[in-house]
Amino acid sequence: MSSPSSDSFDSDTVAELNAKLRGLQRTLHMRGAELEEAHRHIAGLEEKLLKLKEYQRELKRLKEERQRLRKSAERRVGQILLAPYRLPTRLAKTAWKRFNRKRKRLATTEYQKWFEQHRAKAQDLQRMRDEARTFASRPLISIITPVFDTPVSRLEEALASALEQAYEDWELLLIDDGSTDLDLLRMLPDLAGRDRRIVLARLGKHEGISAASNRGLDLARGEWVTFLDHDDVLEPDALFQIVRLLQTHPDADLIYSDEDKLAENGFEAPVFKPDWSPDFFLSYNYIGHLTAIRRELLEKAGGFRSEFDGAQDYDLFCRVTELTSRIRHIPRVLYHWRRSESSSAISVRQKPGQLDASRRAIEDHLKRRGETAHVAVDWRTHAFRIRRELSEPKKISIVIPNSHGEEALARCVESLTTKTDYPDYEILIVQSNNSPGAPRCLSGFPHRLLQFSGPPNESAAKNYGAKESDAPWLLFLDDTVEIVDPDWLTIMAEHVQRPKVGAVGARLLNASGTVEHAGIVVGVNGTAQPAFRDFPAEHPGVNRQSQITRNCSAVSSACMLTRREVFEEAGGFDEGLSDALADVDLCLKIRRAGYLIVYTPFAKLYWHQAQSDKMEAGGDAILRQRWANVLERDPYYNPNLSRERADFSLELRL
Repeated sequence: MSSPSSDSFDSDTVAELNAKLRGLQRTLHMRGAELEEAHRHIAGLEEKLLKLKEYQRELKRLKEERQRLRKSAERRVGQILLAPYRLPTRLAKTAWKRFNRKRKRLATTEYQKWFEQHRAKAQDLQRMRDEARTFASRPLISIITPVFDTPVSRLEEALASALEQAYEDWELLLIDDGSTDLDLLRMLPDLAGRDRRIVLARLGKHEGISAASNRGLDLARGEWVTFLDHDDVLEPDALFQIVRLLQTHPDADLIYSDEDKLAENGFEAPVFKPDWSPDFFLSYNYIGHLTAIRRELLEKAGGFRSEFDGAQDYDLFCRVTELTSRIRHIPRVLYHWRRSESSSAISVRQKPGQLDASRRAIEDHLKRRGETAHVAVDWRTHAFRIRRELSEPKKISIVIPNSHGEEALARCVESLTTKTDYPDYEILIVQSNNSPGAPRCLSGFPHRLLQFSGPPNESAAKNYGAKESDAPWLLFLDDTVEIVDPDWLTIMAEHVQRPKVGAVGARLLNASGTVEHAGIVVGVNGTAQPAFRDFPAEHPGVNRQSQITRNCSAVSSACMLTRREVFEEAGGFDEGLSDALADVDLCLKIRRAGYLIVYTPFAKLYWHQAQSDKMEAGGDAILRQRWANVLERDPYYNPNLSRERADFSLELRL
């Protein structure tokens, strides 16, 4: 049989092959970039290892020198001469050590002071007990605590925190996962006997945390289930806050709270979380502790899976969130995660398998949702980066209002055309009739020039550019922006193709190497403020939020990608508002229509002439009236954080 001639390949076949080739090239580029980042990470670790070895050699040398001096004749003579003075010196040292220990106990951090002011006091807890007895809904809550060779004192602390709960309708399921520690084995029956609500069960052999947790689920009688690690501590009002939320949101299926770490010197490293943020959740398991889930939903999700031990809760949460969107957040620290030698509360590197298990959990989750994607570890943050397959690279109209002169425009368009690898886009330059004729700087670049009539108005110019375009996707770009990496537009397109996403924003840096924009927080600094402004470009931000993909209330149109149907449904930019306010208003309209706003740090650009934080008074008043409820509480910005700066720092005013 003869091979087909080149003429037998029709245009559709060629197009299909070209599409496959582009997909393979993109995959190769992604894997290459991932490998390069891993090499940089390994090189950094090797450098630290060499320094450590150098320090070890120096320490060994110093120890040998010390031993030599201890045996020397000179030292013996010195000891004889100094003998009369040694006793007072020892007494002084002992007194100084005692003083330092006392001072260390008394010293508190700013967070510890804040927490003591905001946690429930004894009188509050009594009031909560009385209030709980009047609740219309009083569900039984099952607390599951797997136990494996736990230090008895720490398990006692965990149990004590359950016994002190202001809400009293609970049961605690202690599941011994084949412990071998004799002290613990002797004490377990005594611990379980301290309260009739404590149930002790044994697996017989060590099967892992998922098997132990599933045994707890089998025994649980509660309508709701929560989890307490065997050495962690609950706040006394933890269960009360969960049940109180259910009085006003009885349809909730998953509830989570804020948390902190429990270290030798007290509470530290608080995690003040946003309300449900699906893209943040896929960057890492920010939900963490304390989490309460309907038992019926846990059973439907299939419980824990042992192959994901180390990230078994992350895997479970992924499956639960596929079954419900009724997820509620309590912005209050209710859980203290102990920093121990084997716990990832110190660092994810304490459990090397946790990263891989988490990555596999995300991959599994995306497969079940029908999303083709590659999940990689971002070695700078040890969070995750998802690269979705671009199912169809649709045409993008890049709308650039010309408002900063030819020099800025030339730099913008040149970088755009030479550093963008997205296959299908057009450039639309929108300029006022006050500047007739094409800018000379654009003569060598493909573009369409749109003459806009009327007084200078950035919002009107953007609306006009969108109207004159027929592309299904629209990118609004400031003419002072400069492209950095070739895949910036592809990265943004990966998100905007998702039906639930309405707009995507990029990480914008200034020439001095600091952040100009990493999403926008509303209700801060009056009306709104860019997140992490003036932070160093590579600073991770609080809880890594500058360097991970997450949801936010708004992004800047200095670089904003959206779908045409979403833009038109939202009504476009309000031409009566100034630039920054119009951006916020548009994004809030997009959110009101039911779409997500996504910030991705992996699309990185320079913004040479950023907008001022100063808001026009009239527009500010309009926005405050139009969006009063949203400005009162940005769902992606914890209410315990600063209202003066969008830097995710704690609001320390007591």
